[in-house]
Parts: sequence; structure tokens; C-alpha cells
Amino acid sequence: MRKIITIFMLAILTFTLAACGSKTNTNTTNNGNTKNEEQVAEQTAYDKIIEKGVMTVGNSPDYPPFETIDEKTGEVVGFDIDLMNAVGEKLGVEIELKQMSFDTIITAVKGEQVDLGWSGFSITPERLEAVDMSDPYLEGGQVIVTTKDSGITSAADLNGEKVAVGIGSTCAEAAKTIEGADVLELDDFNVGFVMVKNKNIKATVADISVANEYVASDDSFIIVGEPLTVEKTAIVAKKGSDKLMEEINKVLKELTEDGTIDSLKEKWGVI
Repeated sequence: MRKIITIFMLAILTFTLAACGSKTNTNTTNNGNTKNEEQVAEQTAYDKIIEKGVMTVGNSPDYPPFETIDEKTGEVVGFDIDLMNAVGEKLGVEIELKQMSFDTIITAVKGEQVDLGWSGFSITPERLEAVDMSDPYLEGGQVIVTTKDSGITSAADLNGEKVAVGIGSTCAEAAKTIEGADVLELDDFNVGFVMVKNKNIKATVADISVANEYVASDDSFIIVGEPLTVEKTAIVAKKGSDKLMEEINKVLKELTEDGTIDSLKEKWGVI
């Protein structure tokens, strides 16, 4: 009887130990999976960029001197292009430029089609609600550009006249403050200047550095009136990109302090 009881107790003990061993192994496996999942979740946008060694940037190259296509080489050049390459060099990554219409860049950033939007973006409350934005790297404003023989001398003269702007831009928002103006939003910002020169419309609204670029290259253009706005320009990233913005802001500060940004402003005639 004792032998039977002993065998029975040993069987119970063996089953209990086996069950405990199985439970321990299960927990170890689950904890390991949980840890891996947490590590993946904690990988930031910045970590991903550094890991792949490439930072993709959405850009609309129709906004000289910030970004434009060189007619001789076919390459995108400009102040923003040089600056983003300087930032990429500091971060130790290559810049992969993706050309797109200006009004689609923020959507591309939010959808993670690109890491950054970098195309002369002015800081606005609406944009700050939709995306993260870096510290400003430029200050400027929107001005009216027309031809010398247009008869336009101020914003008041544009009442009832067509004014061209880039679609989805702060130029468009500035133009809409001109009383009575018929604002025409275009996919290609350069087309507005062509229309003004050909006298299809009376004026266009542009950032002061862009306006100066056109005036310098074509003496038929002239800037009239006071600036419509005063704006600060920054880089766009998806909401929640805290680490990425922190690192970019550090680099922008370094490039300001070492004179790089001032040198690029002088090179490209940016105010």
C-alpha cells in the first residue's frame, strides 16, 4: 500500500514540476516577444534614418533661389538644397530628394512617403497642428511683383485684378488679404511670373527672396508696396518626430554659429 501511495505521490510531484517548468518557459517566451515589440515601437524616425543612412526629402523645385532646376544640368539646385546637404553631412546620412507638387508635400510627410518636407515652408498655426516643424532657419515675407508698365503701385490697385500664387502656399494666404483681388492658385509657381510678364494678369505674390531673384534676372519686373506678411521658414516632419526635430535643430544651430547659413544666403541672394 505504501509503495502504491509512494508511486502515486511521485507521479503528482512529476506532473507538478513539469507544469511549473512549462509555465516558466511560456513566460520567458512571452517576455522576450514583448521586449522585441517594445524595441520596435520605440525606434524613432531619427533612428530609422540613421540606420538606413538616407534621409528622404519632399521638395518642389519651382521656387528660386530656394529650389529650382538648373537648365544646363537638369539638377535641382538652390539655397534649401545646399542647406539640406549640409545638414545631411552633419548627421552622417545621404539626402534623397523626391520632387513633388508643393501642395502634396505635407500629405507625403504625414503618410511617411518622405522623412521631411523641405521647400520654403513658412510656419503657420495650421501647419503646426498638422505636422512638426523645426526651428526657423530664415525670416522673410510676401510681396507683390508686377511689371514696370502695369500701372500697379500698391495692393489697393489690385482690386478686381487677377493675382497668381503657388497652390497651398502662404503666398496664396497673403494674396487673399488683398481687397478685391481674384487669386489664381497654380501648381507651378514659375507660371505666375510668366503670366505677369506676358500681361495675362497684373501681379503675383512671392517671398521677398524669390521676388528679388526674378527682379534681378529680368528688369521688366518690379516689387511694389509694403510686404503683405512677415514669416519664418522651417522644415516639416511627421507629428511626433521629437528626436528627429531635436537633432535637426542642433545641426541648424551649429550651421548658424559657424557661418554656413550666412554663406549660403550670400551665395543665393537670400535675405
